[in-house]
Amino acid sequence: MSAFLLFPRWFGIGNIDIIPAVGALITGKVENAHGLGYLIHCASGIAFAYIYWGLLVALGLPLTVWTFGMAGFIHGVVVMLLVSIVIMEHHPIARYHERGPMTGLAQLLAHIIYGVVVGLIVQTAH
Repeated sequence: MSAFLLFPRWFGIGNIDIIPAVGALITGKVENAHGLGYLIHCASGIAFAYIYWGLLVALGLPLTVWTFGMAGFIHGVVVMLLVSIVIMEHHPIARYHERGPMTGLAQLLAHIIYGVVVGLIVQTAH
């Protein structure tokens, strides 16, 4: 998921710097924000895999690639709205206030792909 969030920037179709933006939320500066951003993003990815699994079990839903993909979609919509409305408008670094439609779209697609990959792992493990 972290790598997928970088694709739009690499291909010149979006100004998305999600990973360092996450780190800079904590440090308040761009310097050294990449490492902390990746650490937070990866730790969150592990935690959310368990949250997806736990919620699907608690709701009695089947543990399939598609239900995990739907969980990723719902999570992506929530993150897309939170990041676009709350975090980016109030980020301590002014350059992260800029966003466009690719920012939200990349986040949504990355979360769907994340959910599908987590679903594949869980389905393979069962």
